[in-house]
Amino acid sequence: MKKSLVALAVLASCGAAMAQSSVTMYGSLDAGIEKTPTRSARVSNNVESNSRIGFRGVEDLGGGLQASFVIETGLRSDTGGFSSNSGLASIGNRQTWLSLGQKGVGTLSFGRGRVAAYNSTAKADPTAASYGQNGDGATMLYSSANNSRFDNVIRFQTAVWSGFSADLAFGLHGDDRELRSPVDGGVTAAPIAPATPAVLNGSATRNISSANKTGYSVHTQYAQGPLYVGFGVARSPARPAPGGGDTDSKVYGASATYDLGVAKLFAGAELDDRYNKNKYAGNLGVKAPLGAGTLMAWYGIDQNGGVGINDKLKSAQVAYSYALSKRTNLYGALTNDTVRGAGTGSPTVVKASNNNTTVRDGTSYQVGINHKF
Repeated sequence: MKKSLVALAVLASCGAAMAQSSVTMYGSLDAGIEKTPTRSARVSNNVESNSRIGFRGVEDLGGGLQASFVIETGLRSDTGGFSSNSGLASIGNRQTWLSLGQKGVGTLSFGRGRVAAYNSTAKADPTAASYGQNGDGATMLYSSANNSRFDNVIRFQTAVWSGFSADLAFGLHGDDRELRSPVDGGVTAAPIAPATPAVLNGSATRNISSANKTGYSVHTQYAQGPLYVGFGVARSPARPAPGGGDTDSKVYGASATYDLGVAKLFAGAELDDRYNKNKYAGNLGVKAPLGAGTLMAWYGIDQNGGVGINDKLKSAQVAYSYALSKRTNLYGALTNDTVRGAGTGSPTVVKASNNNTTVRDGTSYQVGINHKF
């Protein structure tokens, strides 16, 4: 009898311990049809939401202390296999974090992902970085120093105090020669030898800090009731500015939203000192419920970056997402991009945008379906 009671007690304690930890699988698939400038119609991928699969877990360590992780990988719904994020096609390419958090204080994380300042401009996008030639929405106007995913990040996210919070990230000098090679055809090439200095630029560099300059990213925000305001600054000396510029200079971003109930207003601005201290990027937007779906629109200008430092990009977008259920929706989007500047040669020549993608002059049309699981 006593042995039975002991066994039951052990099983009960194990069950309680198991209940304190959990692992969740999540993801989304996105596919449709799109027609973009100078290209024929094609089956699309990653238009409304990047196709992905992820795993997240959390363990309660007691006293408000938690250990957690996330491993998220980009997928291609049009061809299968991994999609490339920052030139990397492999498991965990979107984000991989191992974290330790204390309730009321914050969370310390180590790993790979977007740096903190990304939120300072991403919050200004009513489409949540969706639609358009590269599926980036209004975030395609802004700097690669904010948009890029970085390896070897040390990150601290504070708890929320009276609506205020902060997100801090930086790197170590010793990681400067840990590089990843560019992706060709969706397959990661062989690692680049550390002794090859020529690859310390472009998509091969994945770190914030260089060998002798510290990189960092800071995002602060206030969110209370209908109002949101955010500000960020980032320096990424290990990642040279596309199209030339001062790598060691900083990028400043700000965003604000206000929910009127019948509609939500968005605004964002960025100053990228790596190019020109007097040139800005920015956008205004609106999002409103319409029937069983959501109507979104924005207009923005990017005066910095590209093939030449003085290139200019003007973009306007309108999109509608119709909910078939809580997890499945249909969408349609129209985006007009106007590319001008010395670096373009002509309005139809490819221009490199600030997040290292390409934008062509003209109008894009996209329709599709998105399912989250």
